[in-house]
Amino acid sequence: MDIILYMWEDYESDEFSGKIITLLRLVPLEFKIHSFEKDTDMNVVSKTIGEKVRKLPQIVVDGEKIGGYYDLVEYLINKEVINYTGAPKWEKNN
Repeated sequence: MDIILYMWEDYESDEFSGKIITLLRLVPLEFKIHSFEKDTDMNVVSKTIGEKVRKLPQIVVDGEKIGGYYDLVEYLINKEVINYTGAPKWEKNN
């Protein structure tokens, strides 16, 4: 999986950004973080992501915009990467 996290530059202090990073490290899945300065216009953010967004963080997996934290949880459950408790269901090599 090619995972890109789009977040504000102070993502360490953002609750949902922290949850996303913690979940992906727990699984574990590799990911890249693309951060934006706080004063970046959302039109610039949307253009970078490739579709209109209203807020950050946003997650893109294999070129598909997934959404935020809860969307990522649902996506990973549907892909059978995690179970309903958030625990990993597969090895990193798969």
